[in-house]
Amino acid sequence: MSNLINRESMEFELNPERFNYVLDLFSLTKDEFISRLNEEGKKEVLNLNELNDILNKKAKIKFSILNRIDKLFKQGLTWYISQRELPERQKSSIFFRKDSFNTSLNFESKKLVANYENLKFELQVLCKQINFKPNRIMNEYKISDDPEIVGKEIREKFDEIQDKLIEKQIIKKAKGNRDYLKNLMRVMEHFNIFVFEHVDRNRKPEKLISFNGFFMLPNIIFIKRQQKYLRREIFTLLHEFAHYLLNIEEIDADVETYGFESQNNVERWCSTFASSFLIKGYEGEFSQLEFASSENNFYKKEIKELYDKTYLSEFALYTRLKIEGRISKTDYDKIKNGIIRNIRKKEQEEKIKLEKERLLAEEQGKEIFIRGPKEIKSNLFEEIVKINYFEGNINETELREHLKINPKKSTGEVVY
Repeated sequence: MSNLINRESMEFELNPERFNYVLDLFSLTKDEFISRLNEEGKKEVLNLNELNDILNKKAKIKFSILNRIDKLFKQGLTWYISQRELPERQKSSIFFRKDSFNTSLNFESKKLVANYENLKFELQVLCKQINFKPNRIMNEYKISDDPEIVGKEIREKFDEIQDKLIEKQIIKKAKGNRDYLKNLMRVMEHFNIFVFEHVDRNRKPEKLISFNGFFMLPNIIFIKRQQKYLRREIFTLLHEFAHYLLNIEEIDADVETYGFESQNNVERWCSTFASSFLIKGYEGEFSQLEFASSENNFYKKEIKELYDKTYLSEFALYTRLKIEGRISKTDYDKIKNGIIRNIRKKEQEEKIKLEKERLLAEEQGKEIFIRGPKEIKSNLFEEIVKINYFEGNINETELREHLKINPKKSTGEVVY
């Protein structure tokens, strides 16, 4: 207990440069920072005058407040007081390399991106320690390259690698959307690309992640779990992979349903690439569809058949028709709104079903347990972490942290 009291009473000198850096990183004013710092506590933690005194070195900062700051920004306790020189801004964060993104980012989203940027730098160290160089293997493409042709070429390469991985029993032949998504990730790892899937477990609407995927230089792709809409997640993965092919960073919202007319050239290229990749040899059947109208029932039968043969959603297929001028805007909007209504109806039905199960369990005095979804792990990342552990470069605590091993679980179950 005495150790805890001593630690809580400790005071430190805050590094103003580092504190201002993190405010700029998250686009926060001092007032906004104070508001966020105080919002979860029952009493005021810090006010603006006290903060200014700390920054002007007229006062020191208490450990308890420093701890609260780190809960907000997740940079590590010593980061704010370190006297080490800050890294060059352009190199340190995508937020300093780009002024805007294809989505508006809330605070939780910025925090998540920053966490992955920190992971990227840790990963570079881990690779260096075992003399592994995840060099670029894929060619770099340009906007002037035809995305449909590139989509076909890359798909052929993917199919070739996938067949070899199946033959070596590293992966299994896909039996559904989830398997196909996982296999795509494994093939990308073969090309030294780190793909991370994230399950958004926030319950408060304002804390939900406001984007579906991003590509971060040089070789990191992030996708958000789409539990009910795996084809959207597959499309997002390939869209972000297209950003990798172009070597252009971006953070994207819903790339599958985003209005194509308002997309810039880069986003159009990436979406066209994803569509071309996923049409998977059925380009001929799709090209035979002429102008969709009420006279041919908007090709609903044919679109359903293509849906069953490929990993494209019906929405993505109709969007492709719209892009190629084979359906009117009015009819496209009607179909789009109908698909969205059906999605919302299914979501509502699922909520009602779960609520009924919960109430029934309460009446019967039973506990209802709903297993949360698990992320698809990056095998490439895990392998690098394990090798570092075996070579003594990281300890067991760091191993558990990197691989998110439950404290009750033995590390031996994971690393062997």
